Amino acid sequence: MLRIVNTKNGKLQGLVGKDPRITVFRGVPYAKPPVGELRWKAPQPAEDWDGIKKCYEYGDMPMMRIHPGTDDSFYKRELHPTSAEYGMSEDCLYLNIFSPAETVDDNLPVFCYIHGGGLQDGYNYEVEFDGERVARRGVIVVMISYRLGLFGFLAHPEITGETPEGEVISNFGMQDQSLALHWVHENIKNFGGDPNRIVLCGQSAGAGSVQTQLCSNANEGLIAGAICQSSVTMAFGDEEDSFGRYKTLEEAEQFGADFFRMVGINNLAEAKEMDAYELMRRLDSVTPKDVMFGIAFGTCIDGKFVKEPVHMSYYNNRIPNVPMIVGLCMDETKGMFAGEQLTFEEFLKRAEAYGDKKEAFLECAGVTSDEEAAVLSQGDAFNMFLAGSRGFCELRSKMGQNVYYYIFDHDIPGDDAGSFHGSDLWFMFDSLGNSWRPFEGKHYDLARQVCSYWVNFVKTGNPNGLDYNGNNLPEWKPYEKKEKSVMKFYDKATLESLPECPVLDFRLAFGEEKLKEK
Repeated sequence: MLRIVNTKNGKLQGLVGKDPRITVFRGVPYAKPPVGELRWKAPQPAEDWDGIKKCYEYGDMPMMRIHPGTDDSFYKRELHPTSAEYGMSEDCLYLNIFSPAETVDDNLPVFCYIHGGGLQDGYNYEVEFDGERVARRGVIVVMISYRLGLFGFLAHPEITGETPEGEVISNFGMQDQSLALHWVHENIKNFGGDPNRIVLCGQSAGAGSVQTQLCSNANEGLIAGAICQSSVTMAFGDEEDSFGRYKTLEEAEQFGADFFRMVGINNLAEAKEMDAYELMRRLDSVTPKDVMFGIAFGTCIDGKFVKEPVHMSYYNNRIPNVPMIVGLCMDETKGMFAGEQLTFEEFLKRAEAYGDKKEAFLECAGVTSDEEAAVLSQGDAFNMFLAGSRGFCELRSKMGQNVYYYIFDHDIPGDDAGSFHGSDLWFMFDSLGNSWRPFEGKHYDLARQVCSYWVNFVKTGNPNGLDYNGNNLPEWKPYEKKEKSVMKFYDKATLESLPECPVLDFRLAFGEEKLKEK
């Protein structure tokens, strides 16, 4: 096996994996540590080293408000059972690479993954991420780490003032991800990979990151396919403030300046001198405890790396024509992720957004009661996850581009959490054995199917083919206007066709009219 590789910075040595056919490279540096003078700066390429760097240990987790595994949240038991043992620091720009290659000429496709966590939390070796299980199917797996929250996305007038003209302002975490992609493109050949077959995948905020990277000119020609899990950021032109709307640079600068005042920081120089843990302590002290991420720093429209909201890129076809998989977990469509459950009165008020098309919208919707308004607002027409994902599929297929749509509605044993946000990761990484949950044979069968679909897609741009055991997978058709195919993951993969949704069609047409440039 290929245990020692050359990179542009020097030689790396990996470990034999649990599966001896896999080589594991942990803590591969793709950038200089973003510390000291590099705090709140664009990532810089990693420095060269002499000799052979032994990549045996994970790098530190990015800085977070709360060290994963030290709280009593649902996700501590689910995803972070041993996380308290790992380091957390600003020095976090490392990759974990899992390769089944025997020689540099193997030319294997590459599966790059960006973790979720609202751009505030998460790290690239959570317990559900099992790169070996995916790599043994014949792809190289790269797990990307990037700066989060305050360290990854702070904007401030003083940062803008000291950024050289023409360079990207803020969005440091997005720049980290992009630099990682470029590093992979430049070096993966030496790991036995094909730099022209890099598929980018992410879940939750990782899915949002995939979309941002796909729409950015900084990555032109690097991404051969994309997978967005939970879910697609989409808008229809009728929202007061669509979910996940990027701040303008000016709004983000004001947000940063307000934060400094809130926690008693006088200027950028003082913030740069402050210990990273003290900054996190101050952030946590002013964060509302009843809000998931509280004071959250995220992507802004910087005018260079991020030139527009991703939905503007979609409507105006400013997105590479690469195959995509998009989808969600059914229980994400309930509770805090569901969006508003409208009353009839609220529905009528919502209709005002359509202006002179209000009456046409009301006639299309046919809503006459609170009950009917609630049903419509929680289904494919308006539910944040369902409408966004399906609307994106409608738009993309209309442009003649391949997109495969899925919905997880699987049985999750152990409690009543259902197909919760992130539950699909156990299946796509085929990592059920790492979980505390009492998964049984049918779950392992489903995981074999799901992981095989994902790997087939990485290899060919099409999820169809054989599973790991050589069985034919149920056919997964791309989403099309006429057939509206969706792969439902119950106990087994089951292809279904969605019914017509005239209200979603109306919203999408309204979005095209309002957001598509003439």
